Amino acid sequence: MDNMDTYMSYGFDKNLGATEIGLTSLGCLSVDGTPRCPRYQNDCNIACTTTCMITAMSDFPETKAEILLAGILIASTHASSIFEMHGALSSFENAIQATCI
Repeated sequence: MDNMDTYMSYGFDKNLGATEIGLTSLGCLSVDGTPRCPRYQNDCNIACTTTCMITAMSDFPETKAEILLAGILIASTHASSIFEMHGALSSFENAIQATCI
């Protein structure tokens, strides 16, 4: 039996998931999981999300993938059409390129 099997934990409730890490990095959630930004789940829009993504990706480059995932979650929640979602993905691509230094 492999030693890795003994020490691996599959308890998702004990660790933050990628989305929660991204939302925390964006400033949407506090570390304890409570909403931090008053616009989160209310009137957050794609432009606001993109701006927050650029800041968060610059501040936390090690969590870029999680930040992108959180941005996609926010955009998909607030997008009213597939065209709006497509525009969001384009702006998120620009956010990634802006922070690829």
